[in-house]
Amino acid sequence: MKHRISAVIACILAGVLLTACSLESAKTEEKTLPKITIGGAIYKPYFYKDVEENYTGIDVELAKEACARLGYRPVFKEIDLGQRKELLQSGKIDCMWSCFSIDDNNDDYLWAGPYLYSRRVVVVRGDSDVTRLADLKGRSIAVQSNSTSEKIFMKRVNHQIPEVSRIASYRTFGEVFTALRKGYVDAIAGHEGALLVYTQDYPGQYRYLDMTLHQAKLGVAFAKNGDEKLAGRLTTVLNEMSEDGTTGNIIEKYGLDVDRNVYGGAD
Repeated sequence: MKHRISAVIACILAGVLLTACSLESAKTEEKTLPKITIGGAIYKPYFYKDVEENYTGIDVELAKEACARLGYRPVFKEIDLGQRKELLQSGKIDCMWSCFSIDDNNDDYLWAGPYLYSRRVVVVRGDSDVTRLADLKGRSIAVQSNSTSEKIFMKRVNHQIPEVSRIASYRTFGEVFTALRKGYVDAIAGHEGALLVYTQDYPGQYRYLDMTLHQAKLGVAFAKNGDEKLAGRLTTVLNEMSEDGTTGNIIEKYGLDVDRNVYGGAD
């Protein structure tokens, strides 16, 4: 009996040792992979830090999966959106992967993707008398600085954009939402996915205007004179991830609609 118990214990210990060795081998193998530094700005649910200060979010999960398929080790770095072009050109980051719109920056970067579609929408408080975009004329709105939403209202990119009285620009989207919550502005604009993170915890207290301010294709930006071969390979992998359901599985965890956000389907 003692021999049997000893044999069982020996098998368990052997299994534990094999598992530990496998994990250690995997970590060692990962460290030998070429590194790619990915820049992003804090923007839930795409790019942010969890309670343990680890980077997470839709873009982070997609980047990890894509890098694993390409044979790269991703290193994430928080950056200032206003410095993204300089950081890419200097090589301090290899690419910018953080809910970044191809459509509005097409000629400024070398792109991989698109990998997602995103709507920009406007949100007001539940008791607001603003019911359509035109009602924002003479009102105030908050946006994230250096974003497409800021550009839309500052440059009034089409005739439907009203002339607002004040555009408040904030560094992070958390500050944008706080401005609306505290009544500093009449409305806020941004990516639908980012807005959902904040409004879903306050049912009935906030309202989305029934229109799309702007629909964009999201891509991964490299320096204009960057590695075209890598960008091309990444585009291929991103397409494969969309086709095999990986991208859809990831964004569903964050409450986004797969048809609209992965395939650009209608509302």
